[in-house]
Amino acid sequence: MSSRSKRDAPPPPGMVEAVNQMFRQLEALAPDPNVAGICPELPGIVLQRIKGQALDPQDKRYLDAITGYQSAHDDFMKALVAHPIGRALALLAVGPDGVALMEAGRTPNTVTGISHADPRRPARSSRQAYNCHHVIPKSVSLARGQNINHPGNLVVAKTLRRGRDQSENPHHFWHGLLLHPQLHRAPPHEIPIYVVRPLFPFYPPANDGFRSVEELRAKLKQLGAPPLPETWEKRILAFSAATRHRPYRVPERYQRITQMFGDLFTSEKRDDAAQLAARADLANRAAAYAAEFLPAGAYLNGNQLPTDHQPKHQVPVVDIDIDLSPVAKASKTPARRQATSRAQAKARAPKPQSTRTPGVKI
Repeated sequence: MSSRSKRDAPPPPGMVEAVNQMFRQLEALAPDPNVAGICPELPGIVLQRIKGQALDPQDKRYLDAITGYQSAHDDFMKALVAHPIGRALALLAVGPDGVALMEAGRTPNTVTGISHADPRRPARSSRQAYNCHHVIPKSVSLARGQNINHPGNLVVAKTLRRGRDQSENPHHFWHGLLLHPQLHRAPPHEIPIYVVRPLFPFYPPANDGFRSVEELRAKLKQLGAPPLPETWEKRILAFSAATRHRPYRVPERYQRITQMFGDLFTSEKRDDAAQLAARADLANRAAAYAAEFLPAGAYLNGNQLPTDHQPKHQVPVVDIDIDLSPVAKASKTPARRQATSRAQAKARAPKPQSTRTPGVKI
């Protein structure tokens, strides 16, 4: 199939049904829409308690998860914006240009502004970059028969790669604050892990604040979006109230650890020793912050929080199993692309060390 034909092909029925299932599960996850506004530091987020084991970065299951994600990515993007709720939420989160990219199977990276300040230099643009966040990380083992790349485990999240201002990088914030310190030096057996579970398939779910349902509906009408069910309207309004009707920003207090997580993937950290040292440093710094959000019994940097621990921030915790059954066969990724993604993952992963716990990737 030519690249143009693949771009124009509709998502397969199996992926369409998996996205339908994803929305049913999201709605069942928090029947009370006000849950989206409980924690201002993490609005629209719950912590899902799972039992899992951290995988070595060279583990075949981790590498297979990366290959499987490459295979499912394009069809997932298409199926998400083909769903009426998904389309309305996509228009709110990434705008018409982002939706057009998703319809072609691409991640919605959009230009947000162009600067012509210096006529002697090329015009410079700023971007809103997005990536698929795995709720249960690819570096955590799942029960046999479960699919880490199921739509129910994916969220299209705003992601920045570089820069000191990490206020618009919730994706790396979640990893740096909560996931990395739980998985670094984790015991070599199943433990409770509290994963970040957004209540929306896009995060943040909107770039505008809405003080009333009338404002929200007017915005959807302006975008040409399908109407949202009432429960989704209420979720967005609860999220907006938690952010004081402003665009969501990572709290300044946590931006340094957010930046440190992104720095793990820079060329300076390719050396095995530098990578392991950077991961240990991040885990040490982030553990104290993570303890402000995680309940008793969670593991941080290899140590378990005591039974009398009380977190400072009240993030809702859910203990529910999400069905991540394999998706019916989707469009094939060319073998060359699969081989490339696997080779890149192996090259980036730190080599196993016999005397210490290896770092865990996203």
